[in-house]
Amino acid sequence: MINIAMGFDSNFAPYAAVTIKSVLQHNQNVNFYLMYDNLKKSDMAKIEAMIDSEKRGGGKTFWVNMSGKFNNLFTGSWSSSAVYFPLALPSICKDERILFLDADTMVTGDLSEFYNQDLTGYYLAGVHDYGLLSDTNAGAEVVLDNKKKLPAKRYFEDFLNWDIQEMEKYINSGMMLMNLNLMREENIEEKIYASLKEKIFAFPDQDCINYICHDKIKILDPRYNFMVLLDPVWNKLAPKVQESLIKYKQEKEIPLIVHFLKKPWRKPAEEVSFSKTYNQLRKLTPYKNHRSRQETFQFRWSKKGKYLRILNKTIFDF
Repeated sequence: MINIAMGFDSNFAPYAAVTIKSVLQHNQNVNFYLMYDNLKKSDMAKIEAMIDSEKRGGGKTFWVNMSGKFNNLFTGSWSSSAVYFPLALPSICKDERILFLDADTMVTGDLSEFYNQDLTGYYLAGVHDYGLLSDTNAGAEVVLDNKKKLPAKRYFEDFLNWDIQEMEKYINSGMMLMNLNLMREENIEEKIYASLKEKIFAFPDQDCINYICHDKIKILDPRYNFMVLLDPVWNKLAPKVQESLIKYKQEKEIPLIVHFLKKPWRKPAEEVSFSKTYNQLRKLTPYKNHRSRQETFQFRWSKKGKYLRILNKTIFDF
């Protein structure tokens, strides 16, 4: 049995449905742990019906109400406390392990071998956040809850006591294969909660997970969390990093898990890697007719000037 965990609210329900759909298309015997806050009953019913109609080989769905659990914590540039939900997984799921996926990810194949890999001695496994490292080296700033800005390099070195030379061990939290048994044995959930009281993290869940677990994180190949980056971030990547990732960016090879930091529902399809596959999946969900505000109205620049797109169709130039 594969355990999959996600966290979302009604704003992200249409995109979470695509992630769930992508899992079901390639995997059997899946338990879903769906953590939520501010989720409409209608959204819950739609997703439940989709899972029940397509789940093969068994598996259960567990809806976990997280309302109020993390309301008083700093969420940074994220508008929802859902960013903290994966921190509670050791006490939510009593099994040996679980795979946490952000609601802007897409699974492209069978997860069995990946899911059952050896995690002996590791709290979790994840992929190095290559986009954040490039921003840090390029002099990017982070914002703390008092609106104070710090250079990212200083933040990691001074505030988190993290040697910038070890940033390649810093993972992105949008995909984490978690060794729940070891995390419970060593009280990692409690240690994380204690750190949240002591520090204000710029990247809330991601920073505190790396801060507490950094010496026992298994670093995986980027194919297990290929992050589709915004163009300015991609352009800052070191040449060697770009060279290692270009096969995925150009869709010459297919990663097992695609993570859309560059959102396919906010950008024209031709600008986002794997957006064609994503949009095909979305048509198979209960939200096939859903359109975000960004999709409905898009002002774009061309060589001729600005033009207005409505529902991804050019209406007029001006």
